[in-house]
Amino acid sequence: MDDKKPSTSTNSPPPSTQPAASQPPNPAPLAKSPLISRRRFLQGALAASAVLAAASVGASGQILGPLIPPRLPSQTLIGTDTTTLESGYDGAVAAGTLYTDLLSGKVPSWTHFFYWPFDSTVSPYYKNVVCRLPDPVQLTSMSNAFTAPDGTKFVAYNVTCVHLRCLVNPGYAGPAEAGEFRLQCPCHGSQYRISDGVPVAGPAFDLGLLPLPQITLGVDSTGKQLVAIAINGEPGVGRTQ
Repeated sequence: MDDKKPSTSTNSPPPSTQPAASQPPNPAPLAKSPLISRRRFLQGALAASAVLAAASVGASGQILGPLIPPRLPSQTLIGTDTTTLESGYDGAVAAGTLYTDLLSGKVPSWTHFFYWPFDSTVSPYYKNVVCRLPDPVQLTSMSNAFTAPDGTKFVAYNVTCVHLRCLVNPGYAGPAEAGEFRLQCPCHGSQYRISDGVPVAGPAFDLGLLPLPQITLGVDSTGKQLVAIAINGEPGVGRTQ
């Protein structure tokens, strides 16, 4: 009887399975912390205010105020006198240049430019002109002329055009425009009567804008040096009376 060999199983043991690597849980998003808390912001603002307040104290110990341009004094000399303007006017009449000086763009000898109530470093809009009023220009109810002892009259205006703030100059409107002495704007053609500063041509007239601000004139203790006393109206805006 044959010996039976022990049977060997051909079944291999099941492969061992490794447990799947566990994935780490997704971290929760970090909460964004504010850059600065409200309390710290207020503390910083107060500290900055204290520093600025301390810095505003000058060497004299006084707190500095707003930077307001120094205003020129009232009744300030404007740099010319009635005799000089009258002499220049008489010379222009004798030489026949009363009109041509205006047309040539030169500063007529019977006019004078000055700054007031602020000086030239503040703004060009505070430039004014004083004129010996030409004959036979007639005053109107809007005029505010200074009369010298000999009867000659002088007027002064701020030269900032009330249209778009160019600077007007003394000029002469030819016979086609009534032959008037006027203050004329070189930018857009506005024209103002020299007797009262009222607009009579150009955009300032077409839009019904106000007359030029006028300077009240006087004289100093010598009775000859012209001084500026007051300004009626606002440069670039005009006057209401």
